[in-house]
Amino acid sequence: MSKKLSIILLIFLFTQSLFAQRNNYLRDTTLKNNKLILTFKYNIDNVKPLALESHGLVKYIYDIKNGVLPKTKKISHYKYKGVKAFRMGQYNKNYLRIVIESYNRNKKNYSIVGKILTIYLNNSQKVQTNNYSKKNIKKKYLKKKNKNIYTKSKRGKKTIIIDPGHGGRDVGAIGRDIYEKAITLQIAKRLRKELQNRGYRVFMTRTYDKYLSLKERTEYANARAGNMFISIHANAAHKGKSKQKYQGVEVFHLSLKNSDRIKKNRAYYKGKYYYSVATYKRMTSAWKMDTSHKLAKNIRRGILSKVRKRYKLKDKGVKSSDFWVLLASTMPSVLIETGYLTHDAELRRLRSKRYQDTFSKGIADGVDTYFK
Repeated sequence: MSKKLSIILLIFLFTQSLFAQRNNYLRDTTLKNNKLILTFKYNIDNVKPLALESHGLVKYIYDIKNGVLPKTKKISHYKYKGVKAFRMGQYNKNYLRIVIESYNRNKKNYSIVGKILTIYLNNSQKVQTNNYSKKNIKKKYLKKKNKNIYTKSKRGKKTIIIDPGHGGRDVGAIGRDIYEKAITLQIAKRLRKELQNRGYRVFMTRTYDKYLSLKERTEYANARAGNMFISIHANAAHKGKSKQKYQGVEVFHLSLKNSDRIKKNRAYYKGKYYYSVATYKRMTSAWKMDTSHKLAKNIRRGILSKVRKRYKLKDKGVKSSDFWVLLASTMPSVLIETGYLTHDAELRRLRSKRYQDTFSKGIADGVDTYFK
């Protein structure tokens, strides 16, 4: 092959690649066994998955980069056991969106092989709604002679995700000679041990000094289908403020009240992915906000009850916010500010192993109360 012909071929392949990135048309769709198979004209660039769970239903969203939907293609006619609906549309000029509403959680999500995107519909586990009213508990469990059997048998089925705030290059708040990222990891490890001793299944978003984006933290939690998400943080007084004036513990839950994201007509986070306000609101279901509020109240009560037996502790109450980790996690979620690193007495306590153990037991007590 001559040098001139080789150059022409390379230019042709390069232009084809650019064209493929812009206009990757969907050629065919097939529902076969437990697989939804989508075949495109060119190799698939990237897929952004998102799972939103509410009221016994999981909405699986797949945004296919540079995907283009012809008018003749549709998947709404497909039927599959455990799936409420299949939908597909041109989300914007850059993304083709696939939406699957399922009554079940899927173990294996999707795979990409060249031009083919395969979405798996493994109906592994029915989605549970957190309906722990006294009436339901009494009807289902209190027939047993030993009421403690209920607690022991259910704990092992509950998955709790612990998120030690910050990490790696993100040091968080700064005390005299310690970073927030170190304190949050120490408390998170003690909380994990306490919860495991009580029979819960526990995962941590990080177990060492590692940087994670907010997106990575919530995706980790959602992929493990957690029943609860607990983010651990520590506070600090702003510069120019009287540092010894600010102290105390506060527990945050999700709320849209005074949300900057809604005011600015956009929902975003630091991973540079932007969502419309409509999508943002779908991520804040009434069920999730209600259960997160109840969880926050139980955890606050547990911390105060346990810690105040040994230590003086200022209560700053239960508060609401639209922190990304509370927004994007699909389960009841709270963010705990354990104290101020800029307050001398609180810093000494937060560094104490005994205090960390007591504080962790208080959180665990709140978790127990919530599930009961």
